Amino acid sequence: MPSSPIDVLARHLEHVTITNLPTDLLDLPTLAEVLDTVPDPRSRRGRRYRLGPLLALSLLAVLGGATSLAKIARFIAGYDPDLRARAGLPGTVRLAASTLGRLLARLDGDAFDTATCTYLASLTDCAPPATADGLPCAGTELTGLAVDGKTLRGSRTPDGTVHLLAATRHDTQTVVAQRQVEAKSNEIPTFTPLLFELDLTGLVITADALHTQHAHAQQIVQAQGHYLFIVKGNQPTLLNRLKALPWREAILNDRTDETGHGRREIRRMKICTVRPHLPFPHAAQAIQVKRRRTDHKTGKTTIVTIYAVTSLPPGRITHAQLAALIRGHWSIEALHHIRDVTYREDASRVRTGTAPRIMASLRNLAIGLARLIGWTNIAAATDHYRSHPADGLQLLGFTT
Repeated sequence: MPSSPIDVLARHLEHVTITNLPTDLLDLPTLAEVLDTVPDPRSRRGRRYRLGPLLALSLLAVLGGATSLAKIARFIAGYDPDLRARAGLPGTVRLAASTLGRLLARLDGDAFDTATCTYLASLTDCAPPATADGLPCAGTELTGLAVDGKTLRGSRTPDGTVHLLAATRHDTQTVVAQRQVEAKSNEIPTFTPLLFELDLTGLVITADALHTQHAHAQQIVQAQGHYLFIVKGNQPTLLNRLKALPWREAILNDRTDETGHGRREIRRMKICTVRPHLPFPHAAQAIQVKRRRTDHKTGKTTIVTIYAVTSLPPGRITHAQLAALIRGHWSIEALHHIRDVTYREDASRVRTGTAPRIMASLRNLAIGLARLIGWTNIAAATDHYRSHPADGLQLLGFTT
């Protein structure tokens, strides 16, 4: 039976052709085996469902578009009893949504994210190379890793809502690390533990202005990585120094002109080799991006100027690749948009314990798997696996 979701599910995509899949994928554990490593919070007495297969089937339900615990339970109940029995689930017992909710609410969120993110990272390392916006292929040269946070608005805790900080690859939109932000805190203290377990060699960490912090820059460079940080008013001295650089005399390094989504956007990027004593650790280049956006419907034009600093030395990558890294950071925003629109995350009524975080992680895993096997439209992917559940079952190696 096949062990890899990529080589199995790739054959379901009529519009995607993937060839020469690495044999390393065959050595990876099945998804159910990975999820079985998550600590089980239930008492041994009275367990009716094996944890790994149950979570794997829940993932397949989410892959098929399930947005609630009730829909996940109905999806699992729809499988043949013999198949559920082979998965380690009683074929004659109907799973209640409330039972599933209590289980998810008690799971260790850090352990679950570690297991699923490590699994996605392993698949990404073995997957066929892919390019995006002119960036180097995965596994060669430098790869962008976007760090950003998202609030789960439907969650409820004694201290408010759940806020997650995640690291997402630009090229594959796979989440390779995720942490929950402590209550009554912000994302800044969570940045260090988020990246601590990752090998940053060959990665460029991109982040918005909140994470343009001296300690973050030092952590990344010490771990053999690079950073590309947006600079705004939270670093006033640095921002003023960047604005004072001779941008009028600087040459235009890159220009893009794109039309789509009812607007035209022109981006012009200039690079300035940083003058001595720029007040930020390991800063090697300063960047100015002017973004001119025209709305076709209203005719209104807006011009925004963005400043950034990077530890990448001149000549390390091309100007076009540097511009692509800046644009690529918003891939994580696209991921959040998919979770909100396709999976209705903000409208979710899963609220207690760690259940909201586990559901968010299942969505990350579903989107990541779909991207890795070639789906460019996640809504189309959910329609496919909802209509063809047998295809999704091959994730567990139950069918060939």
